[in-house]
Amino acid sequence: MKKNNSNIKINNDNLNDNSASNNANEEFDVRKKKFWKFWFVMALITVGMLVVVGRLMHIQIINSGEYLEQAKKQQQTKQEIIPQRGNIYDRNGNLLASTIKNISIAVDPTVLKNKDTLATLIEKNIGTNKEITLNKINSAKGEFLRLSRRVMPDKVDEIRRLKDRGILLIDEPIRYYNYSSVAAQIIGCTSIDNLGLGGIELRYDSLLRGQSGYMIMYRDAKQRLRPALNLPTIESENGANIHLTIDIELQKIVEFELMQGVINSRATSGTIIALDPNSGEILACASFPGYNPNLQTTFSSENMRIRSVADAYEPGSTFKAITAAAGIEENIVKPTDLFNGFNGAFVQSTYTIRDEIPLGVADFQKAFENSSNIILSQLAMKIPDNKFYKYIRDFGFGLRTGVDIPGEISGRIPKFDVINQVDKRFLGFGYGIMATPIQLVTAYSAIANNGRLMRPYIVKKIEKENQTIREIKPQLVRRVISEQTSKTMTNLLVGVVENGTGTRANIKDIKIAGKTGTAQMLISGAYSKSNHLASFIGYYPADNPKICMLVLLDRPRVDFYGGSVAAPIFRNIALRWISISPEFLNNFNENNTKNNARNIVYVPELKGLSIDDAAVILSDLGLKSKSDGKMGIIVSQVPNAGVKVGKNTTIMLQVNSPMFHINSSTTPNNEISSNRFTEQLPDVKGLSLRRAISILHNAGFRTTVKGNGTVRGQKWEVNENKEYICVLICR
Repeated sequence: MKKNNSNIKINNDNLNDNSASNNANEEFDVRKKKFWKFWFVMALITVGMLVVVGRLMHIQIINSGEYLEQAKKQQQTKQEIIPQRGNIYDRNGNLLASTIKNISIAVDPTVLKNKDTLATLIEKNIGTNKEITLNKINSAKGEFLRLSRRVMPDKVDEIRRLKDRGILLIDEPIRYYNYSSVAAQIIGCTSIDNLGLGGIELRYDSLLRGQSGYMIMYRDAKQRLRPALNLPTIESENGANIHLTIDIELQKIVEFELMQGVINSRATSGTIIALDPNSGEILACASFPGYNPNLQTTFSSENMRIRSVADAYEPGSTFKAITAAAGIEENIVKPTDLFNGFNGAFVQSTYTIRDEIPLGVADFQKAFENSSNIILSQLAMKIPDNKFYKYIRDFGFGLRTGVDIPGEISGRIPKFDVINQVDKRFLGFGYGIMATPIQLVTAYSAIANNGRLMRPYIVKKIEKENQTIREIKPQLVRRVISEQTSKTMTNLLVGVVENGTGTRANIKDIKIAGKTGTAQMLISGAYSKSNHLASFIGYYPADNPKICMLVLLDRPRVDFYGGSVAAPIFRNIALRWISISPEFLNNFNENNTKNNARNIVYVPELKGLSIDDAAVILSDLGLKSKSDGKMGIIVSQVPNAGVKVGKNTTIMLQVNSPMFHINSSTTPNNEISSNRFTEQLPDVKGLSLRRAISILHNAGFRTTVKGNGTVRGQKWEVNENKEYICVLICR
């Protein structure tokens, strides 16, 4: 038994040893498994740290610049500092164009809260329909939406009080033109982004616009901006100021008289350009119809065109001065030389040249005064081709003048190596050549300036920060004719105004040198008998010219002769300008003292104007007016136009009301027979047909016309509807 127990004990010990061994093995396996997990976790951590470190190196070292820029975009914003656009002045320092502050209304649709209220206020103050505004906001996809531009600051006061951070009110400078439509084509205008669109605004845009600057501002989490004092600011550079050669007072006179002339003659359009012949400075330049640059939605590009430099036309009889100057300079003709006018009709096998005023044998002076096509064509044939071509080119035709106005064209002159004799004859009186108004007025200025051709220009001075950076001086282009030829031509041109076709431009005591022009227009390859260009060009005072001016009317319908419709416009401008211009105030009368001369003015032409327009004109001249108190059109005045009077003189005006009673006592042929009833009717005898018809039509009367030119008689009739008809007898 003991032995068995001993065996059992031994077996138990073996079992215990085996059990311990198994436990040790199991513990080792567990420790082995845990050690593997540890290193696996450590490896993951190590790899993760390496990835993080690598990413940090990529961000902070390799691509640090890119992420720095992204941070700046989130934290900083660049605000443009808009420069002040330069001002534009006239020759006397009158401000023509300036910049004023307006407001642009924009929103951030993603944070805007008061949509409905904002739309209501915009409709109330600006006029944009509320529903349109709401539709814009609701359909917007970005974070910025502009709702209105160029809003006056007082229109956004209520919007500003909303204090909605989704509303953005942005200062927006805009251009303002102090004289509205006056000189608009020359000055030009700007776009909604303040960029030049025409005229001086376009030609000198880079100088006027200046240079934008910027400042950096911090943006917080709520998108609020605050200045970044430690970051750079680039200041804007304001634009330069430009001083023009035009005189705004003369410009106003020119534009008013041109408008009246176009309306009264029922012309399609009209153009006037005036130069100082001694320097080439442009004193006035206008076209009608015009436009108001302050109201950009009301005009077209057609009305913006500067016709004086952008349009070319056949000058007709105004070109005769060039032919005459060439003939006189070459000693081919003298004013006393005799020519055959063929009694107004020069007949050849394939063509006929006609004169409106028939002449037989006449000296050249008379032929020129009466604008003889026949005799000027004969002179053209006597001038050698190469010489004729030289003078045409030297006077500036076929070449750009170089004026600092955008859009100038060169016109066209014939090639003399291929020109035939018929074309040369017609060239002698202004057909077969295309000239711009500025070319023609520059050529006449050369005649006025003792034969010296000056380059025309319109910018007198450019300044910046009160410092002159450029001053334009008169520039002589070339001498075209001698001083003696210039004087001879001036005498011929004075004769036109005093004795010939230009008498409607004559002013007592002021010598005016000028030439009329009536050119048929080329329509579809043939010269039209119903479409004409009527013009008058001249300079005054003839013995010491201060102004050379061209008046051009396109397709007048009442009368088409330059002497009838264009010359009176020239005279009206001269009468008004002579009375207020410093250039003329001391030249009225050599026997007057300086102070007395300054108190003398010429009475302007007022017939055909309204009482209101006449009152403004007289007030500008220092004169008073008195009428019978009726509203209507002025039909007579005392003193008459052209009379010199002292300032504060009262001008008596007779006005015809458009309301009249019909006299039933008429003759069988419906002619009015009693003077008692015709005393109230307008008396237009002695007036140009243009002004006579204007007066009668504005007074409510119908007219019929017999003949052309000045009204020499009138006859009143009554038609079956008991309406007055005025028969105008002209010649």
